[in-house]
Amino acid sequence: MVRPVFKTAMEAPQAAPVGSIPTRSRHLPSAPRRALTTLVILNPAAGHGHGARVEREVLDTARACWGEVELVRTEAPGHALELARGLPDGVERVLSVGGDGTVHDVANGLLSRGSTPIPPLGVVPVGTGNDFAKMIGTARLGPAAAIGALAAGATRPFDVGRVWGEYFVNSLGVGLDADVARRVNQYKHWPGSLGYVVAALQAVLHRRAQRLRIDVDDRSWSEPTTVLEIGVGPCAGGVFYLVPDARPDDGLLDVCAVGAFGWRFLLTKAPLVLTGRHTTLTEVRMARGSLVRVTSEEGPLTAHLDGELRGSGQTSLEATVVPGALPVLVSPSTGRPA
Repeated sequence: MVRPVFKTAMEAPQAAPVGSIPTRSRHLPSAPRRALTTLVILNPAAGHGHGARVEREVLDTARACWGEVELVRTEAPGHALELARGLPDGVERVLSVGGDGTVHDVANGLLSRGSTPIPPLGVVPVGTGNDFAKMIGTARLGPAAAIGALAAGATRPFDVGRVWGEYFVNSLGVGLDADVARRVNQYKHWPGSLGYVVAALQAVLHRRAQRLRIDVDDRSWSEPTTVLEIGVGPCAGGVFYLVPDARPDDGLLDVCAVGAFGWRFLLTKAPLVLTGRHTTLTEVRMARGSLVRVTSEEGPLTAHLDGELRGSGQTSLEATVVPGALPVLVSPSTGRPA
């Protein structure tokens, strides 16, 4: 059973079509005409183009809830990060409208603003996995309902992870996890989480255990590892609860390492990952800590950060947690499993 998220109460952006909604193009104004309360960063390519289709609904609802709102469409990979980093002073909240890749970029932009106070981040999910939205109670809501829930909710400090100079707000994966992130891009046009499932099946067919040394605080082990997940939150890939007890407000990273396995494991035990009931299997190691070091004995590591593929050319990584670094808007329903 998946525990509640709190201990208390990959999409690629593309150029947006010209529309009738008054939005900014690529850069924010340095001096808004009126006091800007809310910036909406929308990825029109998210959810097979669903982001573009909900633009008017998002803008109208946000204005009804918060007044002066600016909506900006992303135009290229990394644009959401650029927009969030260049946020005008005085903005009270930022909404990310897209999938987990958009959330990743917006959060990294906000967290890299230096000493400037960080406005809270809200998420309107229109992607495929929507893992971060599960933690804030909007994953199952349409855009208008999600914005209404965030307006009626509260702000809570979320932990974030950091590795290779970049933040991750939900998950970091090595091995089969990273291979799934690499393969899923070719299924972006498939509905819901189906693309993730197909990518996972393909990655499993071509799986290879890497010999990794893993250190989690004062605990360490070295063995062939097929899957390594480091989580701030419990779910990755839309349906996989590899670290089901992870919470974004406990100041810790949760770790799941799965060793080498065969077809019997895949057919009889692997499905338990969908409900988080795999944690006591003999092939699985679970750990929790504030510092996770991973060293490969077989060459450079490739990892995904919130579904975004990264390769530093290094044979090791050091993931740390930054407790309570990101203020996040959560719905009143948060506290129950997504």
